[in-house]
Amino acid sequence: MSQAREMINAHLLPVLALIATISSVSIAVSLRPVAQHSARWNICYVDSINWYQKNKPDWSIQDKEVFASNFCNGGTPVKPGPGFQPASR
Repeated sequence: MSQAREMINAHLLPVLALIATISSVSIAVSLRPVAQHSARWNICYVDSINWYQKNKPDWSIQDKEVFASNFCNGGTPVKPGPGFQPASR
């Protein structure tokens, strides 16, 4: 019985290390699409803020941030002001 226990103790660390490595790689691979989506969203947001700075200088910073976030999240364009009504097309 002690020989079986020694064999388990000798192989337990490498097996657990292998499982941990495979799990870490799997998690890293599954997070890649999320990272790419975040990078594209950040580029969209910065570009939208810059566009609003250039084309709508009278808008407040809060309005620019709201509209940039709405646009990058796929929202419909809206008119600024009280109530934020949908823009006519």
